[in-house]
Parts: sequence; structure tokens; C-alpha cells
Amino acid sequence: MRAAAIEAAAELFGTAGYRGATFKDVASKLGMTAAGLTYYFPDKDALLAAVLHERDRPAVAEETAIPPSPSRSDITDHVMRILAENIAHPGLAELHCVLSAEATSAEHPAHEHFRDRYRRARELLTDTFAAATARGEIRPSVPPRTLATLLLGVLDGVQLQWLLDPEEIDMQATVRAFIADLLAPPDSP
Repeated sequence: MRAAAIEAAAELFGTAGYRGATFKDVASKLGMTAAGLTYYFPDKDALLAAVLHERDRPAVAEETAIPPSPSRSDITDHVMRILAENIAHPGLAELHCVLSAEATSAEHPAHEHFRDRYRRARELLTDTFAAATARGEIRPSVPPRTLATLLLGVLDGVQLQWLLDPEEIDMQATVRAFIADLLAPPDSP
């Protein structure tokens, strides 16, 4: 029942947002009362935390992790695996877009989660790009932290466009082309 509650909440939060969906809505979707749902989750914030943990699980799984000292192709492959996961589970991609937008408010219960998630991603990518630059694999003209911020922004923006118009947007091809240019070798024009 716990897994079903997380799935129901993810669906509701993804369509109505955290603010638009109630604890009672989740319970009703499961055919139970809100009091019954408190057996599994004490409140809506705890349920949100479980949903976010489940949403992030594929991104931190060992089989999708960036290898140590990744090459340009390792970085591209890693991003393509994440995008493939999002394409396979558009509801989770929608959940991310809705909740991350809502969480820009410091009062939102997921604000720290998303802020910290983006900080960790920027740090990981900054370190990765700095190492690739030091090895001479990518141009040194753009600072690694800027590259990291750009890549994360493009990923979120292209994903949002894909959610709005999936027939028109090829998320993987678009991001792959951006990465090829962003992380071009030093001898590229």
C-alpha cells in the first residue's frame, strides 16, 4: 500500500501540483480515508518526501551513475540514459517540472530538496567538466561551472517543451546536439 500511495501521490502532484492535491485526494484515489493513509505517511509533507525520493532513485542508481573520470561520450551517454528514463516515464518528468516550479518559493516543503539537488548536480558536473577540460577533451573557453549551469538549464527547458509538445520535440536529439556543441573538443571551430 505504501508504494501505491507514492504512485498515486506522484500522479496527483504531477497533474495538480503539491498545492493543488490534498492528502485526502491521495487517500480517495487509493479507496481509503485520510486517517487510513496516515498509517503509511503521517502527513502530506512526508508523502511528498517519499515521492521525491522515488523520483530521484533512477538518477542516482548505480547502473545510471557517471563513471569516475568520465569522457565526453560518458557524459553524453549518462544524460541520454536519464532522458530515456524520462521518456519512458513521462509522468515522473511532469512531476519534476511541476514540483520544481512550485518549489521556487522558500516556503514550499520541497524547496530545500530541489535547491540541494541542483547544487549537487552543478557540483558534480562542474568537477566533471573541469577534469575533461584539464585532459584537453573540451574547450576551456567557458568555465566548467557555467557549462554545468547551462546543461542543467537546457535539460529542464527541453524537457518542459517535450512535455508540452512531445510529437514536435525530440528531446534526445536536441540535447545531444547541444552537448556536442557545448562540450566540443578544443580543436573544434
